Amino acid sequence: MISVKELAKYLTSLLAMKEIDTARVDPSMANGLVIEGTNEVKKIGFGVSASLRLFERAKETSCDVLVVHHSLNFPSASTYDSLFQKRIGFLIKNNLSLFGYHFLLDAHKEFGNNVQILNIIGAKPSYPYRYRGDPWGWIGFFEKRKTLRSIVTSMKAYMSRRTVIYPFKSKNITRVVALSGKGAPYAGSMQELLDQEIDLYITGEVHEWNRELFREAGISMIAGGHYATETLGIKSLMEKVGREFSGMEVVWLDVPNDV
Repeated sequence: MISVKELAKYLTSLLAMKEIDTARVDPSMANGLVIEGTNEVKKIGFGVSASLRLFERAKETSCDVLVVHHSLNFPSASTYDSLFQKRIGFLIKNNLSLFGYHFLLDAHKEFGNNVQILNIIGAKPSYPYRYRGDPWGWIGFFEKRKTLRSIVTSMKAYMSRRTVIYPFKSKNITRVVALSGKGAPYAGSMQELLDQEIDLYITGEVHEWNRELFREAGISMIAGGHYATETLGIKSLMEKVGREFSGMEVVWLDVPNDV
């Protein structure tokens, strides 16, 4: 058993990126402790997105703490809406602590969603990929060229049932961008992908205009689901926490979403 503050200190030391101002990069979503509940931590639940249903699952399974990728989006106005108040109220009423790691669980060089994607497909994570100026994703390289089919096969168990694939380069794939969740590029980013000789772009969701841009660029794209591609980092973190605190119980709380 440990305290919430000890857990917060450990997670900060594990995930923090000192060279990045997370408040600037990710102003609308927490990267740390959001709500502090009971002091004693015996069981930690891990999940992708904060929601009342996830909080109920945590309560049902006797968790003291929740650690998620998508934390609470604090309303920008001074008036909090009723849904937000119900979420906060449930956590406080049930003494549940909530930690969220958004940017940090996308960008992290070991536990991040995008490094995990590259590990699954057998690519070597090489350096961060800057999305709209900040290092949310990763670029990886294959030592031996791969086919798109073999990569899709590697990812199949980790993708949504509604996965979208644009197979505009089917062979000789060596350079890959991994940018999970809502990481599909805008038109202004395509030249950068061409300049970096990217063969494949892996993300969670697509924009309507992506298909034709990728066709014209001759680059393949896999959109494996926002939720599905972002289970990877939080599960990796859960395994690490479980190993570090052997007497602590950790549990995966799944609220599946095909998007």
